[in-house]
Amino acid sequence: MLLGAIQGTLLSIILFTKKENHTANFILAVAMLALSADVFNAAYIMFGYYRDFPHFMGITYAFPFLYGPIFYLYAKLISTDNKTFNAKYFLHFVPFLLVVIYGIVFVYLKSSGFKLMLVDSKAENLLPGIKMIGYLKPVHGMIYVFLTIKVVSNYNISIRNSYSNIERINLNWLRHLVIGLSSVWGVVVLSFIINAFSAKEIQMDFLIYLAASILIYSIGYFSLHQPQVFGQPVPAYAAVISPAQPEDAEEASYQKSGLTEKEVRNHLDILLHIMETDKPYLNSELNLRDLAEKLSISTHNLSEVLNTGLNQNFYDFVNHYRVEEVKRRLADKESQKYNLLAVAFDSGFNSKSSFNTVFKKHTGTTPSLYRKQIV
Repeated sequence: MLLGAIQGTLLSIILFTKKENHTANFILAVAMLALSADVFNAAYIMFGYYRDFPHFMGITYAFPFLYGPIFYLYAKLISTDNKTFNAKYFLHFVPFLLVVIYGIVFVYLKSSGFKLMLVDSKAENLLPGIKMIGYLKPVHGMIYVFLTIKVVSNYNISIRNSYSNIERINLNWLRHLVIGLSSVWGVVVLSFIINAFSAKEIQMDFLIYLAASILIYSIGYFSLHQPQVFGQPVPAYAAVISPAQPEDAEEASYQKSGLTEKEVRNHLDILLHIMETDKPYLNSELNLRDLAEKLSISTHNLSEVLNTGLNQNFYDFVNHYRVEEVKRRLADKESQKYNLLAVAFDSGFNSKSSFNTVFKKHTGTTPSLYRKQIV
């Protein structure tokens, strides 16, 4: 735990100095610093140092109300076009500030003797409202976990509506971050449930802070293993679905776009003709904007054509053609002298993992097994 806290502190210093994607990295740096302080505080309590230095007691008590908003806003900033910290975002930190004020009034300014008394006796008997704050912590945390999941889910939908290859877009980073946050808050909720139904109070603080340490290690690992996560901004929404819009809002926006059913069919016919003759899908970097320019329509209208005319997103539409191109090339005897990956790259794919996943999704079998079946 102490090593994790030290690593989190060092990582926060690095993130504070990052110039690229500065706002998001600054927020993540604050989160790392707060987590590290929380873990240090856990060690301070577990080793009994609070008896020698009682005035540090409770200094991180309000931090659980900080983690939810800060990770939610981090996910929001790296998955949208708006890279600045909006003033209204400060509203998310109102619960945190209220608990800080509560701590100043009822704990921080009190004597060392009073603070030691809080440890030796039940705090709820000495502090009004402390029990309610304790119950609100996991509720507040889980609400923000769900909000973060929603942001990542909408981002995933938008990316697939805008890009034909998503391997270089770090969706895995956001997924792992959500899994890590869910795990930490899951342990917190579990501890509250166990204590609520147990006659004897069971201390699970060690597991909670161990989970927090593992989260710090995970973020540190990603900063080394995938440095582009912290070095370069993640590609943002391509104005297909805004972060605040659910999919039914997308359909409503299509109704206001002005495209009639006849126009959708006409655009779709032109689109299918271009895909068959020009084969733009062979470009592994093809995106929604590139294809919309070939049709001389907006990205929004092209997205509407795909969603209403074919009931497909851009990612699945383009990769269907790539799979068909692979199948056509594999049927050619000349392709036998090339390995599967070479054929995949020539057909527009840009990674082995995406090729295998997409091919199996569209054909129900692996590329290697398919090749054996047609030989």
